[in-house]
Amino acid sequence: MTIYTYVLAYKLNGRFWSLPMEERANINGNIIDFIKGYKKNLISIKYYKSIRHDNDVLFWAASEEPIKLEKLKEGLNSAFGIYGKTEYSMFSLYEHSPYTNASKSLEDTLKTEPKKYFVAYPMSKDREWYLINYEERKKILAGHIGTARSDKESPGIISYTTYSFGLGDQEFVVLYELDDLSAWSHVTEKLREVMARKWIINEAPIFVGIYNGDELVI
Repeated sequence: MTIYTYVLAYKLNGRFWSLPMEERANINGNIIDFIKGYKKNLISIKYYKSIRHDNDVLFWAASEEPIKLEKLKEGLNSAFGIYGKTEYSMFSLYEHSPYTNASKSLEDTLKTEPKKYFVAYPMSKDREWYLINYEERKKILAGHIGTARSDKESPGIISYTTYSFGLGDQEFVVLYELDDLSAWSHVTEKLREVMARKWIINEAPIFVGIYNGDELVI
């Protein structure tokens, strides 16, 4: 099965924030109703309150057909109406990494219950990385993976590396689910020391979302 993933960041405008709480709740209900009716078309969909200054809500969805993700965007646009719009999106292909051994199917990894936090960002590498032979690249990345997995604060952090070659403005979309932001930050800092960092040329913008329950989008 081919799996595509889609991250959508929505910004709520001033008209929304000036509404009474009851009307805001009605808009939230419209969005939830759409998601509940549409999620049968998807492998998974999760949503979060965004910490970034330039957006308010993050959606992370997966499907075997890109058109279903595009239709998701249309439905969300309609549900937000005049009160919000997409500010950023990342589209990518979710496949098994050639550098690791998978223990379960990709579809199963996406169907887990949401953790408390979600992190997503685009990533690209220097051209010189791709000129290194595969066995050497595998060795370099083994050091990266080993450092991440052996860190005392890494348990509970789930990572997903997805691929955007020819599909987006980045080469990869890197996604994480976790329950402790401080642990995540400490592990990320430690990974700055590994050799594989030498070839990374972009990891921005970084999106951090907070899971707010199945019935609360905004």
